[in-house]
Amino acid sequence: MWDHIEFAVGSIETARNFYRPVIEAIGFEEVFFSEDDRAVGFGVSSTVQYLLLTEGKPVEPRMHLCLIARSKDAVAAAYAAALSQGGRDNGAPGYRDHYAPGYYAAFVYDPDGHNLEFLYREPQ
Repeated sequence: MWDHIEFAVGSIETARNFYRPVIEAIGFEEVFFSEDDRAVGFGVSSTVQYLLLTEGKPVEPRMHLCLIARSKDAVAAAYAAALSQGGRDNGAPGYRDHYAPGYYAAFVYDPDGHNLEFLYREPQ
């Protein structure tokens, strides 16, 4: 439905270090970084798509951002990467069939307190 989303983070360095391995775990990459603009973008093929972060006052209330993963292993890898970069656990990888059949997800809080979800929808 959307091409990308942009939001402010407290520290671009902290956010970049946190998000890069998380984004790579679900199959995307850092495609843009500007020290001058205090911004980092993630997507595919050198095109900023999906996620653009800029330094500023973090948005409130904190956001819930659900990132699509291509497999259950990718969910686990993104979750582990987030925790290794200082993310706080908000739900280990597992099925959440109360949301929908085959809904496999994990949740973490990023350094600014945004609730990140990594989601794989198992084919039914």
